[in-house]
Amino acid sequence: MTRTIQPSAYSGLMAKASLPMAIFAPFAYLVSCAFIGALLAYPLHFVFPATFDYQAIVYKSAELLIAFSLFPVGRWLGIGKQDMGLAGPVNLLLRQAVRGFGWGALMLGIHVLVLILFEVRILNPEKMQIGRFLSLSYKGVLIGIAIASLEEPIFRGFLFGFLLRKTNRVNAVLVTSFYFAALHFLSTDMRPEFAEVRWNTGFIIVMDAFSNLMHIHLDSFVALFAAGAFLSCVRLYFSSSGLSYCIGIHAGWVFVIKATKPLSELSVISPFTNIVSGFDGNIGYLSATWTTVLIVLLVMKMRRMRQADRFILD
Repeated sequence: MTRTIQPSAYSGLMAKASLPMAIFAPFAYLVSCAFIGALLAYPLHFVFPATFDYQAIVYKSAELLIAFSLFPVGRWLGIGKQDMGLAGPVNLLLRQAVRGFGWGALMLGIHVLVLILFEVRILNPEKMQIGRFLSLSYKGVLIGIAIASLEEPIFRGFLFGFLLRKTNRVNAVLVTSFYFAALHFLSTDMRPEFAEVRWNTGFIIVMDAFSNLMHIHLDSFVALFAAGAFLSCVRLYFSSSGLSYCIGIHAGWVFVIKATKPLSELSVISPFTNIVSGFDGNIGYLSATWTTVLIVLLVMKMRRMRQADRFILD
């Protein structure tokens, strides 16, 4: 049975929107959530004085606002589960996420191994303990699932689905990847004390964080852009159920970084240190290169599949 979505007046308006409007609408949504989160942070900081970190309260307020508003806004715009890449039974989506986690862990695991073999990262023998590694792995799995479960529905789910309905596949991949890469640099060093917080402190923190987007590390940006493009291509390849694979792959990447980074240090003498970024010491031009190769292979496979489908239809 074909599912028919009755578009709202707003979704009808957006259907007629120009490409620039479709591109900048997500940014306006993000800024709105950030400033509303800044407004909510002021009363919330009185609720959590014992674990006070005002910057974290501002960030988490905005993130939770985005997360909880995602599906209502999606329904308002007429974006369903199929557009989000979540069509399919829950058990299938979970199996795909687990399989994706294995792929992601393997991909970045090989990357980290190469960095160690080329002595870009040096293992610290004092930290190489089984108990410590198991503890880091356990935390890495939890953090990876948490981050991927938040970011992927936003980027490869809602944003990608929205852009795919307003423009073509190439634009959807490029714009989504740009947002994904750029917003990793949304940060601030402002750490106000409890007594320094005023009603407008959250707004100052948000504006400072956005101002830091002007200080992007090019090598990390390129690597994150390539990672975002790869995930978008995975999302396209598996069509209506591809988001679960993206969540798994992303979680696998984060798991490897969280489980291995504390056990090694970035070399200061290796002639190959320029293949990773000083931004995090793991990703950089090397990861961007092999991710791009994977993107090319995946695109070639998708083209062969479309050609085979056209041949069968003809």
